Amino acid sequence: MPGECAYLVQLCVYVDVDLFSLASVGIVDPVRPQIVRNMTRLSKHGTFRLGVVTLQVQTLDLMIRIKRAEISSILHSAPKLATRRSARTAIDRLTTEMRAELKAEIDKSMQPFMVLMDEAVRLFIFLERHQFSLKLGPGVNAFAFQLSRLRSDALSIRELITLGQEAAAHSLARSFFDCIELAMAVAEDPAFAAAYEASENEEDFWRKHIAFGRIYPRVERFIAKASGSAEEAKYRVSRHRAVKGGLSGHVHIAPWSTFRTGVVPLLSRPGMLSIGATGALSAHFPSLCLLIADEAHLFSACCINILTKPDPPQVFAQYRPSRKLNDVVSCTHVLQELLVRHGDALEQYAERHFESYAREIS
Repeated sequence: MPGECAYLVQLCVYVDVDLFSLASVGIVDPVRPQIVRNMTRLSKHGTFRLGVVTLQVQTLDLMIRIKRAEISSILHSAPKLATRRSARTAIDRLTTEMRAELKAEIDKSMQPFMVLMDEAVRLFIFLERHQFSLKLGPGVNAFAFQLSRLRSDALSIRELITLGQEAAAHSLARSFFDCIELAMAVAEDPAFAAAYEASENEEDFWRKHIAFGRIYPRVERFIAKASGSAEEAKYRVSRHRAVKGGLSGHVHIAPWSTFRTGVVPLLSRPGMLSIGATGALSAHFPSLCLLIADEAHLFSACCINILTKPDPPQVFAQYRPSRKLNDVVSCTHVLQELLVRHGDALEQYAERHFESYAREIS
């Protein structure tokens, strides 16, 4: 009825312990309620118990559909500033056409860069799948959930590239770096991971333990333990600082970053600008793909190397040879080989056209 509140889906969760102590997690499809993994099938309205955790799942039918006739009626009553009929854009059709057009440009102008980007996304998907095939619990949850966030960020950056959204892609890349540093920190320091999970004031925790470079000593220790090189770890941290500084203008909006949203240097036409286009293949996208691919490889290679050393951190305690871990190792190897074979040449190509975040830090 008009005026009533409509809820597409409602998921009610009742727990008698902290959710972070959940030993095993299933995935619920709220539209067709069923447990996809690690749980039994549910009815439309049901309660199930897993260990000491009781979850109640309730779904509500969709109460409202907005029809074209309603929009047309509203549009007809809109104020008129001109005699012509108001324009309407079908967003779904627009994005579909943009993807198709830019896909051809990507294949022509940055195919190897997009292959590296896809390999990075695939790697985070495999890392997440492997981690969630293991038991969750204190000391592991924070790392597992960071892997989900990294997978989400990497996949979203890829999608923004395919839609030609430069500023949004680079803004999310800044978040990606924060997340990968946090994943390294919670893996390296169990006490930090526990404090992070238990923090009630996220802003206060961020300010005291993460912001203003406070997280870098943990990141440096994680990389040093994996690589066996303190110099390599220091270089990587200095690189992180420089990259995040370069990306910050997309988050804390700067005039140059907003300018690059509306006036985009075209990859396929060096020296030409796209002005006011809904989406365009930016000359900065290849460098961004290299950046994400290199960071994905660093993170996964560090995780794998740490497994070979005595007393691995708590987050890796359950890691055993398995199909899912094999997927992670194989994907890391593929990404590493591609970067070794083609990374320098792609970097040199990128530098001829545009600023590169992935170069040596002076």
